[in-house]
Amino acid sequence: MSPPTLFRAAAAALALAGAGPSFAGDAWPERQPIMLLLPAGAGGSSDSLARLLAEEFASRLKQSVVVQNRPGAAGNIGMAQGARSRPDGYSIVLSWTGPMATNLALYRDVGFDPKRDFAPVGMIGCTPNVLAVSQASPVKSLSEFIEHTKAHHGATFYGSAGVGSSWHLAGEMVSRKAGGGLVHVPFTQPSQALTELLGGRLNAILPVLPMTVPHVRAGTIRALTVFSKERSTVLPEIPTTGELGHPDLVSETCFALLAPAGTPPEVIGRLNTTLAEIAEAPSTKERMKDLGLTLAVGPPEQVTTYLMEEIPRQAAMVAASGAKAD
Repeated sequence: MSPPTLFRAAAAALALAGAGPSFAGDAWPERQPIMLLLPAGAGGSSDSLARLLAEEFASRLKQSVVVQNRPGAAGNIGMAQGARSRPDGYSIVLSWTGPMATNLALYRDVGFDPKRDFAPVGMIGCTPNVLAVSQASPVKSLSEFIEHTKAHHGATFYGSAGVGSSWHLAGEMVSRKAGGGLVHVPFTQPSQALTELLGGRLNAILPVLPMTVPHVRAGTIRALTVFSKERSTVLPEIPTTGELGHPDLVSETCFALLAPAGTPPEVIGRLNTTLAEIAEAPSTKERMKDLGLTLAVGPPEQVTTYLMEEIPRQAAMVAASGAKAD
């Protein structure tokens, strides 16, 4: 090869190398696997959603998509890892309200900035919290629960999935209605709270809808209300807090797909388009509905708008509850 030819070849190689992530985006996805990082452990409702998305993305992108569970610090550990991941389209993150918004008010330093360190891909959907009691409980409605709590001030216990979780904050909202009479009992695993409720050691739990559905259908627990403006399509027989005269009692966990900041726009666009296709497919739409999700898939900017509104809202809820995780 002549010197001029060698020079041109070297220059072309440098140009390609300098293109970095944007060049990788031109051919994306050309290799596998794509890692779908979930800042939570296996077995929960978010894990079920992550595995559904991984399966559907793999089918449409013709590449392997692997769920990587990274639990710890209410999602902060996994989110920090996601923020540090290479922005080449081969690392994406499934997150939710807690790590994206609530934790900013709970922790002195979460180790990442949800608006600066991530490129939004798209919202997925939301699921409300549910006030649930055991079938053995004499309480049959939200109003009865509030009156029971007032009558047993300091002796009515509710379990949560941890300090600052949506369960906890929803419980504190109810507690204020009852003059502060509810006592919070945090657990490290959501299943522990359910076990304690069924064992009669808790008076209530306030989980997100997906965890509630199978137990309501099995008749082991009784759902008193959903913390949303509209009835759930999964449990349409359960009244909303608004219907019961408490429109301020709204607590939902919303899920979004993120990528590390700097991920090529072409990749973000392809991911968003594919996410919309997944949400519109009748089979996956039904499966997401079974997870208790009210779908709200839209453009990446929808995530940005959500964070701008939800971060201060969650900060106010955390301040009112007095919760701190540090």
